[in-house]
Amino acid sequence: MKAKNSVLFLLTGTFLLMAGPVVGQSTKTIKEKKIVTRTVYEYFVEEGMDEPVVESIERYNERGDLVEIKELNRKGGVKLWEKYAYNEEGKLVEEIFMDAKGRVERTEKSIYSDGLRVEKQYFNNKDKLYKRKVYEYEFRK
Repeated sequence: MKAKNSVLFLLTGTFLLMAGPVVGQSTKTIKEKKIVTRTVYEYFVEEGMDEPVVESIERYNERGDLVEIKELNRKGGVKLWEKYAYNEEGKLVEEIFMDAKGRVERTEKSIYSDGLRVEKQYFNNKDKLYKRKVYEYEFRK
């Protein structure tokens, strides 16, 4: 079970790094077109399935930032469910990872100072801090 969670965490991290390209539209386009939700339907043509299956549902805020993603399997069960919160500068400050029933599994919070992330805090499903990362920066003179 621990290995499964590690793989899921790694895949989630990879997804977040690729979130821009995966979304397919830039934040600017999403904002300009006032897109609130994007649903991706999948058709399994070779398997004779004529009815679409919802692959994912993405929700956006007024600024075009991704605020929720839900990925589904072929049977409609939730594979991945995450929510995101941003500060007034548009920086990601909270990531909530949920199970298929919408129960919080863990939360990650980022703290910024002067526009730079200085700390990331990890909380379990009981909102108890279990890990921290501190970021230090060195600047050119």
